[in-house]
Amino acid sequence: MELPFEIARASHEVREHYAKMIADGQSPRFAEMCSLQAAPAVHGTNDSWMKGRRDGNWMDALPTKQAKWMLAETKKAGINTSGKYYCGGIADSRAHLDPEAWVSDKDDVLRVAKNRRLEVKGQINYEPPEGVAPPKRVEGMNPRLVKEMAKREMAAEPGLTRRAAEQRIREKHTPHWHKKKS
Repeated sequence: MELPFEIARASHEVREHYAKMIADGQSPRFAEMCSLQAAPAVHGTNDSWMKGRRDGNWMDALPTKQAKWMLAETKKAGINTSGKYYCGGIADSRAHLDPEAWVSDKDDVLRVAKNRRLEVKGQINYEPPEGVAPPKRVEGMNPRLVKEMAKREMAAEPGLTRRAAEQRIREKHTPHWHKKKS
């Protein structure tokens, strides 16, 4: 008989107890719960939410070079990532260098969402109270960046005016959700 993952990793006594319960006609889920003396993971619990995240396995999905770079950067910034998961959905503009985006459990996510007035939907749900303005969304591109990129456009195309070059840059590089509807 193939044992469930947690039972296979458990002690000999736990495996024997599981086998005896199955032989007595108990369902595999009930036998697992009784043998481990723990309720099965339930959707919405910290354990179910952090499964595969707390031990750092979530970084295995990233390219190795990116994962190493990300951890080196956070360590250099003085952020302790041990037992934590990077939750990019609540991160500020610092991304992985935002210490509050490294969370230990659902309560951390909820705390950050409340402090930052962020709407969160999924396994964790939070909607800021009415009348509380969400964070201001910056519209358009950084003017300094537009000027720098326009200079390059004008160098590549000498007859282009600054205004035309800046307009071209904005049209090319502004995300569609930033563009104003006509």
